[in-house]
Amino acid sequence: MPEIHLNRRGINSIEVPKEVEVTVGSDLVLDLINHGSPLHITLASTNSSAFTGFFHENLYVNGTEEFHIPIKEDAPPGFFTLQVVTGYGTRRQEFRVVVRGRPEPAPEPRGTPAQATELAPSRGLHYSLSILILVIAAVVLYGLWVVYRADLLNAAAFVALLLGVILAWLRRRS
Repeated sequence: MPEIHLNRRGINSIEVPKEVEVTVGSDLVLDLINHGSPLHITLASTNSSAFTGFFHENLYVNGTEEFHIPIKEDAPPGFFTLQVVTGYGTRRQEFRVVVRGRPEPAPEPRGTPAQATELAPSRGLHYSLSILILVIAAVVLYGLWVVYRADLLNAAAFVALLLGVILAWLRRRS
């Protein structure tokens, strides 16, 4: 949790980190620590709309306070600048908030590695042969339809070609 120190080095002094990181869909939690008399501060950001609904907030800090800035679930990776203002605008400090995407979960293995390498080529070959046979059957049936003009041959050619397309689609998905 990033700490922002107020009044530690003098009246209305502000100490902020150079940069903080936050992940998409989480909250940026700021720990505001006032070392002196209670004061009003302003937190503001003019370039954060892609990452959060936060724009501007006036706070009264007496001691230690927590302030949450929610980061959008669909925020892109990037950064925005957050300003801390005290003394009715006489003192300003800003820092960069870097928004990181969620790490991608590692894919779960299907069976043992030996099983995966043994099954994958045979299944791929099976799909390829099935698709090839269906396409050849569709071409032969269509050729027979051209010669004999039997609508049943045309329908059978269409069904064979449709099954080939479905098998090709299933092969791409797996």
